[in-house]
Amino acid sequence: MNSTWYLKTAFFALFCFFMSCSSSDGSGAEENDENEVNPALVEDPQIPGLDEKKPSIFDTLTVEDASELPDCNEEHRGTFFFVSDEPLPYFCINGEWHNAADSASFSITCNDGLLQAVDKIFPVENPSSENNDPNSASSQNYGNPWDQNYNNQVPTTPSGFDSPITGIAQKGPFVPGANVTVQEVDSFFGHEMRQIAEGCVVSNNGQFSLGNVHADSNCVKIKVTGYYKNELNGGTSASPVTLAARTCNPSKANVNILTHLEIPRVDQLLMNHIDINMAKAQAEREVLEAFGINDVQLENTSAEEISIFEDSDYSAALLAISAMLQGGRDEGEMMNLANNLAEDLKGDGVWNDPNWKIKIADWIVGVDSTNKYSHIRSNVESWNLGPVPNFEKYIQNFFPMAYGFGPCNSSNAGAVTFVNQGQSMHFANDYEHADHSRVRFICDAAQNRWRTANALEKDTAGFGPGTYDKEIREGRVNHETSYIYDSGKWRVATKDEADGFTDIVEVFKSLKPTDKAVFIIRHSERTNSTGKSGHLTENGVKYAQELGGRFKEANGTEDFYFAYSGYTRTQETCDNIAAGKGQTNYNLVELATLDGGWYVKDSKKLEEYSKSADGGGWAVYSKYAFTGSYSDAFYDLKTRSEQLISEIKGNLGNMKRINIMCTHDYLLVPLLAYVTDGHANVRYHEKRRWLNYMSGVAMIISSDGSVNYIPVRSLEKGTMQ
Repeated sequence: MNSTWYLKTAFFALFCFFMSCSSSDGSGAEENDENEVNPALVEDPQIPGLDEKKPSIFDTLTVEDASELPDCNEEHRGTFFFVSDEPLPYFCINGEWHNAADSASFSITCNDGLLQAVDKIFPVENPSSENNDPNSASSQNYGNPWDQNYNNQVPTTPSGFDSPITGIAQKGPFVPGANVTVQEVDSFFGHEMRQIAEGCVVSNNGQFSLGNVHADSNCVKIKVTGYYKNELNGGTSASPVTLAARTCNPSKANVNILTHLEIPRVDQLLMNHIDINMAKAQAEREVLEAFGINDVQLENTSAEEISIFEDSDYSAALLAISAMLQGGRDEGEMMNLANNLAEDLKGDGVWNDPNWKIKIADWIVGVDSTNKYSHIRSNVESWNLGPVPNFEKYIQNFFPMAYGFGPCNSSNAGAVTFVNQGQSMHFANDYEHADHSRVRFICDAAQNRWRTANALEKDTAGFGPGTYDKEIREGRVNHETSYIYDSGKWRVATKDEADGFTDIVEVFKSLKPTDKAVFIIRHSERTNSTGKSGHLTENGVKYAQELGGRFKEANGTEDFYFAYSGYTRTQETCDNIAAGKGQTNYNLVELATLDGGWYVKDSKKLEEYSKSADGGGWAVYSKYAFTGSYSDAFYDLKTRSEQLISEIKGNLGNMKRINIMCTHDYLLVPLLAYVTDGHANVRYHEKRRWLNYMSGVAMIISSDGSVNYIPVRSLEKGTMQ
């Protein structure tokens, strides 16, 4: 009984077939890219589809040496293996392994994207063919593609024009074994007619050649079905895909993602009685414009003439679109997107689905924020199939278009923005809202494009110069990160600097001889008694005396002026600072302006709000100071703060060069909010941060009368939680 078997298998890479090739696992990417990544740029640095390869059947059946080939027995009948150091596969035929070049007893074809070997000794019909007519195009065997005369073989086809059909099939490059079929196409209406030829991809760059093909029509449709090299991870696809091209010039018959996307639109334009060449040119332009690509010169060039391995804008656009459609998708998802896009473009030539654009843009942001364009480039370069064009620019330009950012140019250089489309994984309610995403974008003047902003750029955007040296501000996006204005620029604050307060003695030591300073500070640590006669704790006394001692070490001769609010604990704070300083010659002045109720307009309403608020009075005072809430309980912050400052400045004539005023947190939190323009880190209603003991604000009055304000601390931290 005659028998036929189809020897299907996989090869990891066709080593040195027609041209040399190298490892395609992407491991050649430079590792130092990772060192350039700021973790705050993106939440998940793993980019789907880029960092991991899915298993492919082409990852199997490869051995290091021919001696490692398994026994060619019934178990392995119908398989073939690759030997790592040899260019061609071995086939298990009649109990022996045969190199593909030694094909006297068998011929090699392809089916379903895989190679097939057919025993010539027992030829029978191909059971997988729908048509068993040995003369039909669909059932013909075109011999061994490794035969040097393979490209010159002419299949038996109906008479008509004779033209060789040669091209390159690429998603990434289709691997050898991919099926190629050719159909005649009506050049007036685009109707697909009979199949006239078929063959195989026979080169690791996706090349196919069908010899002379006879056709009655001027145009043909070429379809390629097979596995391909994935440009994102360098490996081979896990499943086959089908791409097509419509051409009226069979000598230029490349098949790629652009030729595939344009076909439905071309058909629509043909129905509108547009010449096929004009229809193709228009469709190609519209496909490129769908991806925001407008600078590619299409004159005298068509999509079926280009390859991803050419140094041109057209090739760069092809590779960029191929990579964007692949994204983090498997083969089925990728083709579903491509086919949906092609149908979307069909009617009016416009991509009308913003959701898909946003999904692609979101994926690109991961690549952009981790600077992994080089990984894609390294993968494609590792195949050694030709120059890799500047595809990066078209990927980089896509996500700003999809997000609707507008152009980036000199007029908005340095501007920062965020994604306001709710479909995006990077959506933010507003610039400073970080619940959904912390990714932000900046118009980079040097690169003349939008890119993901690094942590410093997005957190300090709009800060401008600090109002004073060593000013601390909370990050606008990363609210838990603090930034300090140091030597004319913003930088990340150290842990010790992050609370936003400068040591009071350091500020004292930095004063010019002509400066005056008023240190308005909270009392030292108190007992649980919060009434007017409540005292300091033992630690409170110790802290105040230690501060006085530090002032003495810095300048032991200058006498200070002391004032207090009339409360026992503020009096004891001033007295113990003076004692630690060794100053006995001072008058302790009681000032009504230092009372903790300075900002209160209606104490009854304040009491009501404090009872119901989460966090009590601290939360109420904080929210008033930073948001303007409870306006019926408090005076206007600006007006009342300026009144306080005016009264202090008006009393300077009765004061000394250095002045200590001991007051309360309820006065200082609103005052700090005002003098720091809302940057003081005492937002109890948001961060549960409250002013620490003996912290406050320094008023530095220069000889010209100008005033600077610096948050100061006397203990290790300026805030407590």
